[in-house]
Amino acid sequence: MMPDVRSARHGEALLPSLSRIAGRLTLAALILILCAIAVFPFYWMFVTSIRPSGQLFQYPPEMLPSANSVFSTYVTIFQDTALGAWLWNSIRVALGTAILASFIGATMAYALSRFRFRGRGFTEYLLLATQMFPGILLAMPMYVLFSKIGLLNSLPGLTVAYLALLVPVATSLLKTFFDGIPVALEEASLIDGASRVGTFFRITLPLSLPGLASTFLFCFIIAWDEYLFAQMFVRQPANWTVSVGLASFSGEYVTPWDQVMTAATIVTLPAAIVFLFLQRYLVHGLTAGGVKG
Repeated sequence: MMPDVRSARHGEALLPSLSRIAGRLTLAALILILCAIAVFPFYWMFVTSIRPSGQLFQYPPEMLPSANSVFSTYVTIFQDTALGAWLWNSIRVALGTAILASFIGATMAYALSRFRFRGRGFTEYLLLATQMFPGILLAMPMYVLFSKIGLLNSLPGLTVAYLALLVPVATSLLKTFFDGIPVALEEASLIDGASRVGTFFRITLPLSLPGLASTFLFCFIIAWDEYLFAQMFVRQPANWTVSVGLASFSGEYVTPWDQVMTAATIVTLPAAIVFLFLQRYLVHGLTAGGVKG
């Protein structure tokens, strides 16, 4: 009787471990399927970019790329179009917008978080209210203003337009983060003789690095992908950004989808590189202030 009892108990103990293993395998398979679904559009974009034009619409499609045309396709796109200039324009505008929006937003957020003044609450609600309206409402007034002060068809003017959209967002994100930094740390720095500006740059900003990184990444991606303002405010092809340049590939009768996909693959790389460098700060920065200890 004793061996039977022990065998039964061993079988009962083995069942939970088998169920845990099955659950982990199921979860791993589900994650792999979701990752494949997320990655497949980028893979298909790359395969389409290196496929000859005559094979773009063949059925059944080829799932594996041909290695003999990879380099020639990507070299040709830079030779036949102004994609290199458009990329450089977008990098300058997106980096300038992200840096300025993060810095201006940090100073405004610090003032709203640390100082008490009349109209402080109204200012916070006003910043949030600016996000309730579509950007097209700002486009026409800004177009008239820029035409009078000479900012049309210029990358600095486009950067200013993006700042008008992103500074309120950056301020709201960073204020929530600054609220989670203990005031006692700044008070200790002030007691030691540091100025308010010195405390801001030496204490507060280093502690807010995750929030700054996530804000910078958010502003960079928005400025990199934006199309409406870039199309309205910059009409000269030499000053186009990549979003406007990609749209110019679409013709009235024919669209060269191989060139579109080649350019789109190249355009995704800068944003992906910035994300890879800053992704470790992203989750912490976006969730900071969500829970108060």
